[in-house]
Amino acid sequence: MRRRLDTHEQCLKAFTAELKTEIRSSLSAWDTLDRKEASGRRMAYMQVVTLIKRHAEAHGIPLADLGLVDYEVPASPL
Repeated sequence: MRRRLDTHEQCLKAFTAELKTEIRSSLSAWDTLDRKEASGRRMAYMQVVTLIKRHAEAHGIPLADLGLVDYEVPASPL
């Protein structure tokens, strides 16, 4: 059973790291989007990050392990 849990945690860690990278790279494109589209994209990212944090905490996965302790989706530069 422990091995399976490790696999799930590793998957969640990898997903979180890739999501944060995607958010960072999207920031560079936000200045080419109109205000409404940039705001919608940021809201979607915020929702995903909130869900990950909530489920990680519910399952006893420390947010520090996922790099999400103080993580917030950066504000749109618009």
